[in-house]
Amino acid sequence: MLKRALFMVPVLGLFISPVALAGARQSAFKVDSNKGKNYYSGTSAIDNKLETAWMVPGESENKGEWVEIALPHSDLDKLSIIGGNASSEKAWTDYPRLKQIRVDVWSEDDDQNEKQVGSTTLDLADKPGWQTLDLPDAKAGDGMFGGRLRITVLDVYPGEDFPNLAVAEFKAVLKEFDMPTKISESGTPLDGHDSSMMTDANAKTFFATTAEGAEITLGNSGLAEVGFVSAGKDYARPKKVEITCGTVTATTELADDIKGGTVWAEVPAFNGYTGGAFGDPVVKILEVYPGTNPQLGITELKVKATNADIL
Repeated sequence: MLKRALFMVPVLGLFISPVALAGARQSAFKVDSNKGKNYYSGTSAIDNKLETAWMVPGESENKGEWVEIALPHSDLDKLSIIGGNASSEKAWTDYPRLKQIRVDVWSEDDDQNEKQVGSTTLDLADKPGWQTLDLPDAKAGDGMFGGRLRITVLDVYPGEDFPNLAVAEFKAVLKEFDMPTKISESGTPLDGHDSSMMTDANAKTFFATTAEGAEITLGNSGLAEVGFVSAGKDYARPKKVEITCGTVTATTELADDIKGGTVWAEVPAFNGYTGGAFGDPVVKILEVYPGTNPQLGITELKVKATNADIL
């Protein structure tokens, strides 16, 4: 069952109104008493785990089955999806995979009355891994509430051993906007280089700390990406970063930009849409590009959000 909670959060003097959503609904799913009643439910396709999947019952014809998520107040951009069983190479061909889907979008007004605001048909290639497909512009939410997105199966590539479709993961990719960065905690800085220097929009100041295991905790919700501007070749630069929100984690390897450009790392998606992992994201530096000095240097830290409205 989808859960919705509306709340107000102050961020740097602004009031943000994200809508927290959890879970997925589906037309049907396979029940496996050994793995747990809900192991193959729609929620398994938005849990950031490739070993799990939404799987329809064996007696299903696959076509016409659907899975849907609730959306926050947001603008849709794309759909990213792994359209088969990704638990192993063999499982990918053993089970049917998505070939064609219809994506429908509904929006709610302040009285929670729904209207359909988008519908499109998408074709998927028969290949493992993420596929990202464009969606027509659609806005979920006419006021304080959001809406919902439904994926309906129109056709499948047949499986070699089993008749029932499995879908490992999907996420609605929402349009992003710049958000003022709030840092609530960071590693021990070098004298004169504290964490506030990552948010002062001054290219001449920078945060510096011990590179190994450096952590930065952000005070923002609804984030989709975190951007890093390095302090140049004199200091170590982020190479591989891990971002954790609650129970979900994403790891990104960054390009080495010593000329002051911004390199972006993904915040893990949750609830089926980008920017859906609520809570304070924790950024951990796993590896660095070496500099003249061994310490890590970050001139600016930037963030992009998808589902918070500045009121």
